[in-house]
Amino acid sequence: MKEVRWGRVWRLGLVALLGVALVGDVVLAWVYVSALIDPGCPPQRPNPALPVPQVETLSAADGVTLPAWYYPSHNGAAVIALGGQGGALGENLPPIDVLLDNGYGVLQIGSRACAASPAPITLGGDEIFDAEAGLNFLLTRPEVDAEKIGLFGFSMGGVGAIRAAARNEDFAAVSAEGGFYNLGADIVEAEAKKSIPRSVFLYTIAGVYWARTGHNPWKLSPIDDLPTISPREVFLIYGENEIDSGRGREQYEAAREPKSLWVVSQGAHGQNHVVAPQEYRQRVLDFFDRALEIER
Repeated sequence: MKEVRWGRVWRLGLVALLGVALVGDVVLAWVYVSALIDPGCPPQRPNPALPVPQVETLSAADGVTLPAWYYPSHNGAAVIALGGQGGALGENLPPIDVLLDNGYGVLQIGSRACAASPAPITLGGDEIFDAEAGLNFLLTRPEVDAEKIGLFGFSMGGVGAIRAAARNEDFAAVSAEGGFYNLGADIVEAEAKKSIPRSVFLYTIAGVYWARTGHNPWKLSPIDDLPTISPREVFLIYGENEIDSGRGREQYEAAREPKSLWVVSQGAHGQNHVVAPQEYRQRVLDFFDRALEIER
């Protein structure tokens, strides 16, 4: 009888221990996801090297009111800039100076964390509404040719740019830098060797993200959206030290012509324009000139 009782106690203890571990996983995953989707609004610092922009607000289809800075077009073309968690305003990436220097209009869209009523950042999910709100704004501008509106996204903004262009043919061209290929696979480190506890924790993160944003992370998949953008042109940029994790080459292969990929030698996430500043400027300008049919 004692052995039976001790066996039952052992099983109950094991269940309790697993329960505590699972609760701990959920708590840690909740904290981790909170840092991703609710980072707070960063300072919006104007870039002293750029002209003073027009301060605008954009109304996204899901009811979020976003800050935006607009630099009017002088050549009929305009590019929507989408950034990472901190948005694209001011000095945030992607860099827009080369576009402004060559007559492009640029609309920088701020972070959802900086909205009139702050909204969760969804890492490329709801951000497609931001891109569409930017498009609607540019379509009201008399100086902008409706057929010459492009997207320029960095990191999360690159994902949003690809996903928005795949869903709206009014975007004439897309340049995307440093984005992930599939959020679910990226979170759970799909092809990496992992211990069972780490696997459980990573899948818990994916589940918490899904629960809090309403987006299945495996459905946020630029590599699946890229083929639908053709015949509009796509330009992917990855640093040498980030292209494997972002599956940049696989994304390039998934896209259809016209397409191009630039792997920046010794480049890394957020540093490509620093590692190769002149080439970066020239390649970005050449892409939009070609894709939006700008003559010089």
